[in-house]
Amino acid sequence: MCSILMALCLAGMTAACGLAGGGEPEGEKETDKGQEEAVIHVLVTTHAWTKDIEDIPSFQELSEKTGVKVVWEQVRSGWEEKKNAILSSGDVPDVFLGGAITDADISAYPELFLPLNDYVEEQAPNVMRMFEEKPDTRMLAVFTDGNIYGLPSVKFHRPDSTSMMMINQDWLDALGLETPRTLEEFRDVLRAFRDGDPNGNGKADEIPFDFSNNRGLFTAMNLIGAYGRCAEDFSGEWFGMAQGEILFLPVTEEYYQLTGYLHSLFEEGLINPEVFSQDYSQFQQKSKNPAAMTVGATLGWSIEDRVGPDYADSYQVLLPLRASEETEPFWPSHPARCKYETNRVVVTANNPYPEETMRWINEMYGEEFSVQAIYGSFGIGVEKTEDGYEVLPAPGGKTADEWKWINSLGGNAVCFASDELDSRLKPPASIALSLEQYRQYEPYFQPEEDILPRLKFTKEEADRLAIIKTGILKLVDEKWVKWIAYGGIEEEWEEYLQEIRSLGLEEMMEIYQNELERYRQEGA
Repeated sequence: MCSILMALCLAGMTAACGLAGGGEPEGEKETDKGQEEAVIHVLVTTHAWTKDIEDIPSFQELSEKTGVKVVWEQVRSGWEEKKNAILSSGDVPDVFLGGAITDADISAYPELFLPLNDYVEEQAPNVMRMFEEKPDTRMLAVFTDGNIYGLPSVKFHRPDSTSMMMINQDWLDALGLETPRTLEEFRDVLRAFRDGDPNGNGKADEIPFDFSNNRGLFTAMNLIGAYGRCAEDFSGEWFGMAQGEILFLPVTEEYYQLTGYLHSLFEEGLINPEVFSQDYSQFQQKSKNPAAMTVGATLGWSIEDRVGPDYADSYQVLLPLRASEETEPFWPSHPARCKYETNRVVVTANNPYPEETMRWINEMYGEEFSVQAIYGSFGIGVEKTEDGYEVLPAPGGKTADEWKWINSLGGNAVCFASDELDSRLKPPASIALSLEQYRQYEPYFQPEEDILPRLKFTKEEADRLAIIKTGILKLVDEKWVKWIAYGGIEEEWEEYLQEIRSLGLEEMMEIYQNELERYRQEGA
């Protein structure tokens, strides 16, 4: 913080010295505060790969166009560990950008954030256009007290799901196997991957099945749809819906069945033995081993992102597995979570330039900034064409996803991809292919009424949920690892259910159901 405060002080001193010398200082802009350049402190959370924000041309041009100078504080890692201390101290920046602030943060510290309703209406025509064309974005923005504290984004080239299962087609061909359709057929294929040396290097180095080890994306919870009742909602908290009823998946019969099945795979050596000790980087590296392909089946954002461009042609999409031939499986989908991001930009109550800041924000929702926001600046990530824009190919050795995260905020970007603009921005070939691959899952998505909306909670509700979820999710995480790696779910299930109930399951579900009803009434 000290370096940020020093930079702000120096900026103020520079302006003061210019005024003392007579005339208007070079670079000074007319603002709502008079002859004074608007200088704001913006904290932005980025991917670890992202270059310094001040060196990204689109952000440089944004400041020049709006006359708002930004002192950047870029956080590439460890934000969750730092956030509570910053918010509780009240020593906050003027703007949070990216995925820094959640609804729960706003509920916990409402006094820190500036209601934006009037500023949006008066200073942000691009944001108002987004609200009009995509009414769901307004619902995402409006808090339970009727105020807007954070603004959402509508992203480009997004499927309705964010998890893809894939299997090594080269290995299937080498072993003379058919693509599995059921969980038991999948087990048989994994056994063949383990024992048949499908990569042909004479080593027992094949990992039949690998997945991400947390409650986020690319987890084996994606397979719960095999039992034909529900799918997860990509919230990272394992909620779902069936026939209009909210479900907490870790207390369902389907979860019980899935966890037992996964343990049987783990016990046979069919799941990566390091699945629960590896971090995300290691998870990615295993599938991109330059010496040989070592992963048979896995989950990821796209085939190329998961296994890299060198191996991408060796894999095919694996459609949802089913528990039995009679079961109609589901695959997780959530258009609102996949295409919209909440609170991509949040203004704090101590911001000295709210009008100028809102005009700066409004430009980010304009066409030219939006097309650069996710893929990178003109000439680096995107170029103009006669009828729109085209994403430039990534340089050698980089995937399209890697290149965009280096040169932009990627999925954390502030932007508005209207349907019309989305159609005029030509994606890179790899992303066009992944969109085509995701369309194969569409017949397996749950109906819209069984997809849990992104709900907002009052401060009181959020406080209660924070307490309840801390205990429940800690227990869920512990048992997920234990039961898959070591077994025991059959003996411990009833005691586990009783413990979750004692931690507040009923109250948690009641809060969710009440907010769902309110959401439905407001959207009617």
